[in-house]
Amino acid sequence: MNKQVCHPQKIYSQLHRIEGQIRAIEKMYGEKREVEEVVRVVLAARASLDSVTRLLITDKVNGCYQSGAKNKKKELNKLIEILFKTS
Repeated sequence: MNKQVCHPQKIYSQLHRIEGQIRAIEKMYGEKREVEEVVRVVLAARASLDSVTRLLITDKVNGCYQSGAKNKKKELNKLIEILFKTS
């Protein structure tokens, strides 16, 4: 028996946290706060984005986003390509 574990509430919560962090960065920048303080919040926002990415991929692998596609290997390869794309 394969149980689906999906994280929509965690994802929404994390997205709201990121939104708050971005607003804080903008406010701190406008207040001409110390660069080190601003960078700490930027790094925290980046870590939060990584957490959302991880949750989204976990949900995809667990079948939470059934698109009707039958080729799971192709879908996962597409995700891998997106993740490791170099600009």
